[in-house]
Amino acid sequence: MRKVILYIFLVAFTAEARAQDCGTPFLGTKTLYQAPTATYTPVPTGYQPVFINHVGRHGARHLTKDVSTTAIYGILLKADSADMLTEKGKLLKQMVLNLQKVEKGNTKSISAEGRTELQQIGNRMYRNYSEVFAGIPKLSVNITKEVRTKQSADAFLLGLKAGLKDSVRITEANDDVNLRFYDESPVYTAYKEGSDWDKYKAIIAQVEHVDEINKNITARLFKSEYLKTKDSKWADKVVADMWGFATIVYSLKEEIEKVGIGAKDVDFTWFYTCDELKALGRTDAVEDFLVKGPGVKADGIQVIIAAPLLANFIATSDDFIKSGTYNANLRFAHAETISPFTALLGITGADKVSADVNKFDANWHAANVAPLSSNIQWVFYKKKGSTNYLVKILLNEKEAHITGLAKGFPYYNWADVRKLYVAKLARFNYKLGDGAVEFLKRVK
Repeated sequence: MRKVILYIFLVAFTAEARAQDCGTPFLGTKTLYQAPTATYTPVPTGYQPVFINHVGRHGARHLTKDVSTTAIYGILLKADSADMLTEKGKLLKQMVLNLQKVEKGNTKSISAEGRTELQQIGNRMYRNYSEVFAGIPKLSVNITKEVRTKQSADAFLLGLKAGLKDSVRITEANDDVNLRFYDESPVYTAYKEGSDWDKYKAIIAQVEHVDEINKNITARLFKSEYLKTKDSKWADKVVADMWGFATIVYSLKEEIEKVGIGAKDVDFTWFYTCDELKALGRTDAVEDFLVKGPGVKADGIQVIIAAPLLANFIATSDDFIKSGTYNANLRFAHAETISPFTALLGITGADKVSADVNKFDANWHAANVAPLSSNIQWVFYKKKGSTNYLVKILLNEKEAHITGLAKGFPYYNWADVRKLYVAKLARFNYKLGDGAVEFLKRVK
C-alpha cells in the first residue's frame, strides 16, 4: 500500500514539475556553450587571417567528485534508515542514487556534450580562418594537469583537423603556471579563503533570503522532528550539494540515457520553485564575480593574477610576427582562467567592477563570460606586402569591444593593442620576460 501511495505521489509530483518551466539562467558557469549566430564584420580589404592565439575552458563535464562522497548522500541514507524523510525526501534520495549510476567512473572528465562543444568550436575555427591552417600547420597545444583539459584539447583538434587536407604538426605541453595562475599566488589563495569577498556575498544572500530558502527546501525533504537538531549551516550544506547536482545534469544528457533513465529521473530542479532557483543562481554567480571576475574594486587580486597569461599571449604573438613558429597557440584550461582573463583584457561585458555589489549583474553575467567551453581568441590579420598587423579579439566567438581602444573595432591595430596591454602589465609591476611564478608570489 505504501509503495502505491509513493507511486501516486511521484506521478503527481512529476506532472507538477513538468508544468514548471523556469528556463536555465540560474546555471551561470555551468551553462552549455551556445554557438554564435551573428555574422562577423567584413575583413578590411586585402587582409587575411595569419595567426590565432587562443585559450578555452574545458567542455561540459561530469562532477569533480563521486556522488557517494558528498555530504547529502550520507545524510539522505541515514535519514531514510531512521524514517525521517518526507515523500519528497525519498524522491530526492532516489534521484541521488540515479545520479550515482550516471557518474560512477566518470568524475573529473568532460561529458559527451563537452566533446561535441569543443569539436564544433574547433571545426568553426577552421572554417572561419582556413588560411591560418594552409599547408602543414604547426600548432602549440597547452593543457593543465586536469584530465578534462587534455580531453578538451583532443576534441577540439578532432574538429579542427576534420577540415585539414594535409597533416598537422602538434607540440603539446603542460602549462599550469600560465593557465592555473590562481594556484600559484599565495596572496590570491589568502583572498579566496578569507572573508574580504565573503562579506559581499553575504549581502546578496541576505537580499535573496537564502537562509529562509534553505530552511524551506529542507522542510520539504525531512520530517520536522529531524530538523529540530539541525542548524542553518547544515541546511546550507544540503542545499549546496543539491545545487551542484541540479546544475551538472544539463551536461550529461547522453550519459543519462545510457544508464536507461530519463532526464526527469535526475531533475533536481523539481525541489525548487522558480524564484528559489533565481535567487540561489544569483548568490552562486556573485561568488564567481567576486572570486574570478571584476569584483567591487578596480585591479583586484582576482584579476591581476591573470597577468602571466596576458604576458604569454603578447610574447607568443610577438614570436609569431618575428619567426612564424606556430600557426596557432591553443590552450585549454578552466573557468578560473577565462573569467579573470576577460576582465584583465578589458572586454566589454566582462570587465566592469561594481562598487554596489547588489548591482553586480547589471553588466556582468557568468553565463555570457565563462560558460562551459568558453574561449578567447586573438585572430591576427596581415595584408600582403605590409608589415602592419590587425587583431580581432573574440569572447566565445563573438567580436569583443576592448576598453581603452577607441578606434578600430573589431580589427584593432596590433601596435595599439600591444601598447595598451604592456602598459596595463607595467601598472602591476609586471614586465614581459619576468618570471610568472615570481610575479605571482609577490603580487598584492
